[in-house]
Amino acid sequence: MKPSTRRDFLKDASLLAASLPVASLAFPPLLRADPSSPPPPMPRPASSPAPVSRDAFRAHLLRALEAKLPAILATVRPNGQFGTEPWIVRDQDAILTLALLYHCEGGPHYRDPKFLELIAAGGRYLRARQDAKGMYPFDKKDGSNWGPIYMPWTYLRWIVTFQLMAADLAPADHAIWTEGLKLGYGGIAATELSSRSNIYPGPLTGAPPLQPGEVRPWIHNIPCHHATGLFLAGRHFGRPDWEQQARDYMQLVVAAQSEHGWWTEHRGPVVLYNRVYLEALGVYHALSGDAAILPALERGDRFHLNYVYPDGAMIETVDERNPYHPLKVVHDPKGKVRYLPAGVAIHPGLYFTDPGRALIAHQWPLVANRDPAELDAAEFLYLFLPKTDAGFAFTSAPARRFRMGNDALIAREDPWLLSFSAYCCARTPNRFIQDRQNLLSVYHRDAGLILGGGNTKLQPLWSTLTVGDTSLLTPIGAKRETNLAPDLPLAYTPEHCVITESAPNRWTQRITAAGAVADLSCEIASDTTLRLSATLVQAAPDGRPAAVHLTLIPYPESPVTFSDGTRADIAAATKWEKTGLTSVGHHNWQLTVPTGARITCPVLPHNPYTTDGHADATEGRLVVSLPLDRAGAVHDLALSVSGIT
Repeated sequence: MKPSTRRDFLKDASLLAASLPVASLAFPPLLRADPSSPPPPMPRPASSPAPVSRDAFRAHLLRALEAKLPAILATVRPNGQFGTEPWIVRDQDAILTLALLYHCEGGPHYRDPKFLELIAAGGRYLRARQDAKGMYPFDKKDGSNWGPIYMPWTYLRWIVTFQLMAADLAPADHAIWTEGLKLGYGGIAATELSSRSNIYPGPLTGAPPLQPGEVRPWIHNIPCHHATGLFLAGRHFGRPDWEQQARDYMQLVVAAQSEHGWWTEHRGPVVLYNRVYLEALGVYHALSGDAAILPALERGDRFHLNYVYPDGAMIETVDERNPYHPLKVVHDPKGKVRYLPAGVAIHPGLYFTDPGRALIAHQWPLVANRDPAELDAAEFLYLFLPKTDAGFAFTSAPARRFRMGNDALIAREDPWLLSFSAYCCARTPNRFIQDRQNLLSVYHRDAGLILGGGNTKLQPLWSTLTVGDTSLLTPIGAKRETNLAPDLPLAYTPEHCVITESAPNRWTQRITAAGAVADLSCEIASDTTLRLSATLVQAAPDGRPAAVHLTLIPYPESPVTFSDGTRADIAAATKWEKTGLTSVGHHNWQLTVPTGARITCPVLPHNPYTTDGHADATEGRLVVSLPLDRAGAVHDLALSVSGIT
C-alpha cells in the first residue's frame, strides 16, 4: 500500500470508528490492562510505518468479532454445541467472542439475554464433554483423532469468559462452569506443565532421556498457554498455589528463550509457533502485571519484527515447524488477481514492547485490507486494547542486517529481502519437526516471495543441496507409520553451513553434506536483477552426484512460461517435468537456467497435519534442479523481476 493510500485509509477508518455506537468496554479489574505509557517517539526513518490509530484499530477488531457471528449462530445447537460436524473442542472457543460482544456497551448485542443463554449453554456443553480427568478428545475436522488432551486454547478462552460472565450466569450455570473449570485446571496443574503430560514429546535434542520416575518441566507453547489460564483460574478460585505455579513456570519459559528471542522444539526457531508463546506471555502479563516477563516479550517481539516479510507473512526460512503456506487468491471488481499471504499475524503480546508496537504498525495496513474474519486473535487484541493512541507509539524498525550468530541472516536491500539459514541438525521421526533442508529465501517488493518456502520431510527436492539419487525418497504414499527419517544412501539435509557476505550485497552459503561441499551465492545486481551461482567445491568421496535445488513459490493463476515458447499450468494436479531450456518464467519473474537443469512441478511436501501426510497440489513447489556432477562444476543464473512500481 502506498503511503498516501495508507493515510487516507486510516483517516476513513477513524471516521468509521467514531460513528459506531459503542463505548469503551468495562471489564472486572483483573481484566483491565493498560500497557505502560511508552516514551515519546524518536524520529523514525521516512519509510517507517505510521503509528496506529486506536479508534481505527478498535473498529476493525469489532468488525472482526461481528464477522464471526454468522457462522457461530448458524451452527449453534440447543444443547450449547457450536460448530459444524464433526464437533471438535475448539468449536467452543466461540463463547469468548459472544461474551465480548455481550459486554460491548452500546453495541447491538449488549446484555442480550439470547447471547447470555448461548454463552451459558456453550460452557455447559464444555462441561458435558469432559472426561473424568477434564480432558477432551483431540478430534479434527477431517475425522481424525489424536488422543485425549487438555485443549489449551479452549481452556484459556473458557476461563477468561468465566471471568467476564461470572456475575451474569445463573447460579446453576455458575456451579456447572465452576465444576468443569476446577476439574480441568486441577488436571492441568497436576500434569500439563511437565513431562507428566500424556502429550509430552520427550526431551529436546541433546538432552538426556528421562530416568524412571523423573519429572521435568515441559517448555513448549502448549503448557505456556496452560500456565496463563492456570494463573487466572488460581486467582478466580482462590488458589494461590496455582497462581504461584504459573509464575514459577513462566520464569522457566523466560529462561529457556534464546538470546535472539525464540524458543526451540528441536534446534533453532519455530517461527510461526513462536508467536503462540508470545501471545500467552502477553496475556499473562496483562492479567498478572508480572514485569519479569517483559524482557522475554521484548526479545521475542524484536525477533518477529525482523522475521516478517513486507507483505506481512512471517519469514519461514529458519522455521523448523511450518513452511510458507499457499497464497490466497483475491480478485478485484475488475477481475484482476491479487496474491495475499495466507495470514498476517498480530497478537496482544505486541502491545507491551516498543518493537511489538512497531510490528503492529507494519502489519496494521495489511490487516485492515483483509477480511476481518481472518483475524484469529481479535478477542485478546480487543480485550487488552491500549486506551489511547499513545499506547501504539514506537521507535523501533527492522534492521538492515539481522544476524542470529552464525546461524542465520536477514538482509534487507529494498526492493529485495534475502533470508539465509545455516541451521543444521539431525533428522527426527517426529512428524511436526521438519527436516532442516531449505536454506535460502528470496523476496522482492513487487513479486512477493519468489524462492524458498521452508522445510518439510521425505522430499529431497525441497533441499538446497542433495547428494545421491533423489528418486530414492518421496512423501507420496506415506502412511502414519512411515519412517520419517529413513536411512538411505541419499543426503538431503546439510551437515554444516557457513554464511558469508564477501562483498557488498553479495552472499555465499557454503554447504556440506555427505562429504560434498557446494557454494550457493546471491548477488543483488540491481533493483530488478539478482544473480545466483551454484558451485561444487568438493565432490562426495564416494562419487554420489550432487545437486542444488531452487524451490520456487507457485502463484496459482499465473502460468509458467519457458524459453521454448511453451507454457504450463502451475496449479496442475499432475506432475510435469521440463529439461533442455534456457529460461523459465512465472508470475512477474524470469530465471535463466542451464540447459542441463530439470524443472519439476508440483513437488509436494509431507503434510504433518493430515493423518497420512498427503498434501494438496497448492502446497507444492516449482523446483529447478541443478546437477553438480564434478568438482568445479558451476551454474550461473539470473533472476529478474518485471512490473516495478
